[in-house]
Amino acid sequence: MKCFLILVSLLLWQMQTQAQACEITMGYRTTARMPNINAKPNNAGLYFDLYTAAAKKIGCELKVVRSPKNRILRGIADGSIDFYPGLTFTKERSKDIFFYDNGIPAADVGLTRKGEPKIKSYDDLQEKIILAALGSPGPQSTKYKLQFKRPPELTFDRVIELILAKQADFYMDDFGTLYYYLIQHPRQSDLMLHMNCCGGITRLKLGFSKNSPHFKAVSNLSYDPALPLGVNNYPIKLDEESIAYKFHMALLALEEDGFTNTLYKDYYGASLQDLMNED
Repeated sequence: MKCFLILVSLLLWQMQTQAQACEITMGYRTTARMPNINAKPNNAGLYFDLYTAAAKKIGCELKVVRSPKNRILRGIADGSIDFYPGLTFTKERSKDIFFYDNGIPAADVGLTRKGEPKIKSYDDLQEKIILAALGSPGPQSTKYKLQFKRPPELTFDRVIELILAKQADFYMDDFGTLYYYLIQHPRQSDLMLHMNCCGGITRLKLGFSKNSPHFKAVSNLSYDPALPLGVNNYPIKLDEESIAYKFHMALLALEEDGFTNTLYKDYYGASLQDLMNED
């Protein structure tokens, strides 16, 4: 009986050690992006709830690291940080980062002063000064070289201040985030959203470090080198035995069973489709 109890204790200890060993690190900049995440050191928000649920689903724990965005991206590049919760795909970033859907609905829209001509594509921005965060690619025109202003640690309040002061003309961000801030801002009537400028409804992308110990990839036989490189056309795909793959499957499962949409409604007050239809 004593030997049996010792064996059970050893098994429980081993299981606990294995669970503790699986830690997934999310990195994010120091500033808030409400309601997705508060300013450092408060990590509360939609991101924390969603990624904590996904980590638990595969027997892992979520750790959060907050630093300036460029430092976080360097950590993801060297593998000391596992992922960035919402990140735009670029060819340059994809050298060190693997992108996949996180299940959060998204739609990039534009913000300008009220009364500006409607912007229907990035090519309408040729005479505008565009605000973009450091490290963000921002809108990319196929016809024109666009003018960017990239203040350090760009907050939404700073965006509005610069646009209303006519020190910048246009800012692009996720509709849910802009909507959340605008409905609370005292000068919302001086601003306007451009709903059809930037690609329509899609899903936010997570950026996972290729140098993370949780990442492993295999060749993607569906990759077509004749087509543009992108999230859905990439030379490699996740190995199904990797933590990165299991994390992705957990996020897709949370989206499928309605958890993610319910979370979105709780934080934003409506589904994205409802918000878009109000315009």
